[in-house]
Amino acid sequence: MDQFQEFDLLNSPLQGTNLIEASAGTGKTYAITGLFLRLILEKALFVDQILVVTYTVAATEELRDRIRRKLREAIAAFSSGQSGDQFLEDLVRKVRGRQDAVARLQVALHDFDEAPIFTIHGFCQRTLHERAFESGSLFDTELITDPESLPEEIASDFWRRHFYPAPPELVSYAQKKKYSPGYFLDLLRRKTPCQDLKIIPETGPAKLNSLKTFRQEFARLKQSWPGMRQEVLEKLGDPAL
Repeated sequence: MDQFQEFDLLNSPLQGTNLIEASAGTGKTYAITGLFLRLILEKALFVDQILVVTYTVAATEELRDRIRRKLREAIAAFSSGQSGDQFLEDLVRKVRGRQDAVARLQVALHDFDEAPIFTIHGFCQRTLHERAFESGSLFDTELITDPESLPEEIASDFWRRHFYPAPPELVSYAQKKKYSPGYFLDLLRRKTPCQDLKIIPETGPAKLNSLKTFRQEFARLKQSWPGMRQEVLEKLGDPAL
């Protein structure tokens, strides 16, 4: 059985796979910045060879800022031989060749914009773009972090494609029946997921052959209404109309 031991930022191994369990507020960001420095100084890695992956965009921005500042503090510590940060103080004593260490840290700071510090989905998207042929993915593949917005987009797209170019009579009828993007969204959410369902036979857009006749008769009605209005109202027995 593996033995648990307290994490030692200064001497923890930099090879293999290491699982570090930590709760909120235990210094995870501080530990990552320290490991970043050690990889540069002890493993002679460049910043573009160190991958840092976290959960949120805010966390990546904080990591970038903290690591950049730690690089500057480390340069000052190795240049002077001392630091107010205990970890940097110990790191200066541990790493041999202070001038070489300063040179490595300065290169890292200069090239820091190339450091791959990403969210998980950002890293996956970059990998898919860079390895599009190997992964068989499209060049414009986009990872969706919130799939809940997809049904709304589908319902709105359906409404635009089918009702924007539709005859105004059909749109008016749909509105009276309280059809809307929200109605189709609710319909979509209540659907039974089944990949084998198929409509037979396949149908195309409905042909409104009677619409032309309807419009002609409606135009005749509007034209004759001014002269027939009073007579119609009297026969209906409702002078308020």
